Amino acid sequence: MKVKLIFCLVFLANMCAFAQAKKVKVTLTEATTCQSGSYKMVFHDEFEDKTLDASKWFTYYPMGPASKLDSCGFCRTHVSANIYRDENCTIEDGKLFLKSDAVKGEWFGKAYDYTSGMVYSAQKFNTYGKYEIRCKLPKGKQQWPAFWIFGWSTEIDIFEFICQGPEKLEFSIHNWISDECPNKNAKKGRPCYSSLSKPINFGIDFSADFHTFTMEYEPHMIKFYIDGTMVRYVPKYYDLQKRPINICGIKPGEYLVEPSFPTHGQPVQVIANQSICRKHKEKKPVYPNYMQIDYIRVYQKDIQDGLTEIIK
Repeated sequence: MKVKLIFCLVFLANMCAFAQAKKVKVTLTEATTCQSGSYKMVFHDEFEDKTLDASKWFTYYPMGPASKLDSCGFCRTHVSANIYRDENCTIEDGKLFLKSDAVKGEWFGKAYDYTSGMVYSAQKFNTYGKYEIRCKLPKGKQQWPAFWIFGWSTEIDIFEFICQGPEKLEFSIHNWISDECPNKNAKKGRPCYSSLSKPINFGIDFSADFHTFTMEYEPHMIKFYIDGTMVRYVPKYYDLQKRPINICGIKPGEYLVEPSFPTHGQPVQVIANQSICRKHKEKKPVYPNYMQIDYIRVYQKDIQDGLTEIIK
């Protein structure tokens, strides 16, 4: 398996540029510096309690008014065919179960055929860091499990399995600065800039066992890992021949920048969710279905104000 993952890294490094936005030329007047030190855990949940810790997690998108954060149509549906319900998030034997089920319901006057589960961190993170999940994915092609960070204009999808089964995953980075988007023809509701991977089949059924997915967001690089092996990277800087720069210390001069790369300091929150696809290729989907999560952890090298190192 590891040999195949390494092969896919080389493949992606050469092929992923097809889905990246046009690079922007910049001039650096000072040399960039590296981020030193080791990663320290600053947030985690091992799901060892009997119930979900409500001080750590929302079970919906908290986009509603301050008086009731889930009071909006988007808050419990997003772009899926399901309603996110609190009761679809349960803990058993040290695992968080996000259940999807064929249960009809209504939310803000609209009918849905399914329910599902999600968690959205109350804690916000505003510096570089490492985000990690160990999980076992649901079976079938009607499921859309994902682990990602989101906030303001930044979105990094650490993984998505979008309606093609638990073998084909995608990694993506989006910049949502819609009011500054140079593309006047950009579709409404779409990010200004994206760096995408095609759905990749690593020859692994991720619903058969638990696997660890990790993303390191650093000043000059975003790296994606599966079970400790790097499978994709997105550099911030390229030389003028569009060759990626894979070092963190860069001399002053002219470079090209990946416009989907996040703006440092923007707060993001961690999301793990299981959605139901509106369109899929599954004749007899099985319900109920589950995404099982062993743990979610966040690490930082330079710990932001208000957080401290967690020794586990």
